[in-house]
Amino acid sequence: MNSKKTLLALAVTGAIFSSQAFAVDFHGYARSGIGWTSGSGEQTAFGVNGGGAKYRLGNEAETYAEFKLGQELFKDGEKSIYLDSNLAYSVSQQGDWEETSPALREINVQFKNFADSLPGATLWAGKRFYQRHDVHMNDFYYWDISGPGAGVENIDLGFGKLSLAVTRNTDAGGAYSWSYNTETRRWESNKDKDVSNDVFDARLADIKVSENGRLEFGVDYGRARTKNGTWLEENASKDGFMATIEHTQGNFFGGFNKFVVQYATDSMTSWNTGHSQGSSVNNNGKMIRVIDHGVVQLSDKIETMYALIYEKTDLDNNQGKTWYSAGIRPMYKWTKTMSTLVELGYDRIKDQASGKKNDLTKVTLAQQWQAGDSIWARPAIRVFGTYAHWNDKFNQSNRTDAGYKAKDGEFVMGVQFEAWW
Repeated sequence: MNSKKTLLALAVTGAIFSSQAFAVDFHGYARSGIGWTSGSGEQTAFGVNGGGAKYRLGNEAETYAEFKLGQELFKDGEKSIYLDSNLAYSVSQQGDWEETSPALREINVQFKNFADSLPGATLWAGKRFYQRHDVHMNDFYYWDISGPGAGVENIDLGFGKLSLAVTRNTDAGGAYSWSYNTETRRWESNKDKDVSNDVFDARLADIKVSENGRLEFGVDYGRARTKNGTWLEENASKDGFMATIEHTQGNFFGGFNKFVVQYATDSMTSWNTGHSQGSSVNNNGKMIRVIDHGVVQLSDKIETMYALIYEKTDLDNNQGKTWYSAGIRPMYKWTKTMSTLVELGYDRIKDQASGKKNDLTKVTLAQQWQAGDSIWARPAIRVFGTYAHWNDKFNQSNRTDAGYKAKDGEFVMGVQFEAWW
C-alpha cells in the first residue's frame, strides 16, 4: 500500500471512530470453513437436481459474508432518519488469496414517523432487503422482493399494519431490437437486451387472530418493462400476480410455527423466490406453494427446527415441476455452549413433461460450540460429517459443481463457523 492510500485509510478509520461517529451500527453475517469430499478432494455441496434450495447444515462449500454499517442521521422527537448499507462477499473457499468484488446488496434511507398523520409508519427509498420471509434450514426465501425500490411500511390501521412498496430487478437478456446491416442490406435482430422487472407489493400484517397467533396477507404484481426500441422475446411472460397468506403461531411448544400458502401466475411463478422473471423466460402458467416450518422446544435439552414444502408449477409449455421437501434439525444441548445436531433433509422433483422423479436425501451429524444454548445462538463452530444419496432420473449432477454424474452417493466432512451479529 502506498503512502497516499495509507493516509486515506487512516483518515477513514479516524472518521469512523471520531466522537461524532460512535453511533455507527455494525451488523452482519458470515460463514467459512474447510471440508473434504470422499474421493474428490475439496468440499462440495449437495442439492437435488432441478431444486431451488438445499438443506444447509454441513452442506455449504463457500465463504460468504455480509457487512452492514448504519447510522441515525437525524433525530427530532419521534422522527428519525436512518442510513443502512450492506456489502456482501462470496468466494469459493479454495485458498488464502481469493480476490473478489463486493456486491452492494443494500444502501437505503428509512424515515421513521415521517408524517404526523401516520404514527409509527416509515418512508424508505434505496436498495434494501425488504421484509424477507424464508425457511432458515434450507435458505429458501419464499417471499422476497428485495432490490432497488421505495415504499411506506407499517401504516397502523388499528387491526393490522399496511405496507406498500415497489422494487426492481433487471434480467440480462430477454429482449431484442432491430438494426439495419449496410453490408448485407438486411434488418437484423439484436438479442439479449436487458429487461426491467418491477414488482408492486402490498401487505397487511400483524392481524391478531388469537393470543399468540398473527396473520399476514400480501399481493404482488410483477411486470416486465423494456427500453424504447426494444421488445420482449416471443412467448416471454410479460406480467403476473402472486398472493400470499401466512399464519404465525407464537409460543408454540416453546417456539413458533409458520404456515404459508402462496398462489402465483405467469411471471411470478419463477423459482427465483418471488421475483418476477418472466421477461427472459416463458413462465406462463400457475404455481401453488404450501409451507409449514418452525422451531419447537421438546425439553430443556432438546430443541428442533423443521420444514415441510410443497410447490407445484404447471406451465403452458409443459416445463413445470413439482417440488416436495421435508427437513428436521434436532439439537441436543450438552452444556450452555456445546451441543450436537443432526439434520435430515429430503427433496424430490417431479418433471411436468416426462413425469420423471429426481430425489436426494441428505443427513448431517455435527458437534457444535456456540454462544449460548439456543438453536439460534451464534457465533458457532461446527465439526460435521454429511452423507448424501440421490436417484437422478434427469441424468445430471446433484452436486453444485457442474459436470459431475458418476456416483449416487458421497460423504463430506469438515469444520465451519457461522456468525451473525
